[in-house]
Amino acid sequence: MKKLFVFAGPLALILAAGSSFAQTQGPTGKPTKMGVVDMQRISQESLLGKGYATRMDQLESEIRSELTKRQTQIAQIDTAIKTLQDDLQKQSAILSADAVEKKQQEIVKKNRERQALAEDSQADIQRMQQAAQGKAQEYQVEFNTKIQPILQAVGKEKGLDFILDRATIVLINTELDITRDVVVKADDAEKAARPAAGCLLYTSDAADE
Repeated sequence: MKKLFVFAGPLALILAAGSSFAQTQGPTGKPTKMGVVDMQRISQESLLGKGYATRMDQLESEIRSELTKRQTQIAQIDTAIKTLQDDLQKQSAILSADAVEKKQQEIVKKNRERQALAEDSQADIQRMQQAAQGKAQEYQVEFNTKIQPILQAVGKEKGLDFILDRATIVLINTELDITRDVVVKADDAEKAARPAAGCLLYTSDAADE
């Protein structure tokens, strides 16, 4: 199944707008400082990105499980149809016309059952895939929203005027790459937020009691 959750869109410029300002002169006469981040790496290596990826893996697992279940059900009907057909072929010479017709009707009924199940299964799986794609887009927005202040903070700490997405650049000095700094700060923020979220959940549960 195609991976649904990939953060790779260009966040072009975080602190300002421009394209090639590594060390050019700014309006104040001071060198303009630029940093570069690999958003793909941040989504793959940070706790924040891994958390969203885990959720998508769970959704994909549910889809695969449901697909396997439906395929098994269809296979069982196929087996039943073949059994009926074999029985009819073996017994047709000794069965009455009414008995033959009855078995033929059973086969027709099973074929209709199979077709209905196949059509329903396809529609259900498509709905699950569409829902998963919607979640992927939702998680993408959440990730970008949460990572923005991290990028701003790292940029401010390093005195950067621009932060570019590595995906938009063909060649770059690796010394300008601040991806690891962003991952570390994002992980620190995520670790700090998790106990707080747990406390809120515990308080809510206690109030319900």
